[in-house]
Amino acid sequence: MQEKFQMNDLTKNTDLIDTLSIVLQAIGWTFFPLIILPIIYIIFFNNLILRKMSYGIVSTIDSFNYFIGKIIKWLLPLMVLTISFSIFALSIFGKSWTKLFETSEYIHASVIMLGAASTLLASKHVRVDIFYSKMNSITRSCVEIIGFYAFLFPVCIIILWNSQSFVSTSWRFLEGSSEVDGIKGEFILKTLIPAFSLLMIIQGLSIALRAVMHIYRHEKPKLPDNFDNLFTYEDKNT
Repeated sequence: MQEKFQMNDLTKNTDLIDTLSIVLQAIGWTFFPLIILPIIYIIFFNNLILRKMSYGIVSTIDSFNYFIGKIIKWLLPLMVLTISFSIFALSIFGKSWTKLFETSEYIHASVIMLGAASTLLASKHVRVDIFYSKMNSITRSCVEIIGFYAFLFPVCIIILWNSQSFVSTSWRFLEGSSEVDGIKGEFILKTLIPAFSLLMIIQGLSIALRAVMHIYRHEKPKLPDNFDNLFTYEDKNT
């Protein structure tokens, strides 16, 4: 009898996850045309409606990822305290708690996956190149546009596409830790993977739009005061 109830619950979860997946995919395909907005902007750069819409999109994306970054940064001291307490308890009292240890892993994953887009906005990510810093601002803008369409967007789409199967499976079974006394939230941890991809895509879109605005010397939304400007006209070669 109990097994029958468990099977019914699993069926309900599966139906709910399938429905939710279809809805999310429909939303994704609805907003997919926005990805080519920088190209449309290049073609119709004199269209005032397009310029205002692009300005609003950039401002919204930047504010959203900045807000997430402001929240995520407070997880860092919590992660330090969690790890320090785990080490202290183990070395002094010989006590070890799986949930406490796994909490630091959850926090670490959340900081990296959810904070990556904010780091990209602040231009604090690692650049593996020797030419970018010597380029003028217009050339940098072109590099950002090409980089978005040639590298960032395709890679994030691949991650997003390949992760949907095991993330949905994890949600169907509400997958938990492999340890008996661990955190029963493995499905939430795996959800960070598609969340990372989506946040990076929209932030890359924002930067690409900023780059196009910069090329045409159009007004760009202001970045937070503690962020360096992504594109300026200070160099002589622009």
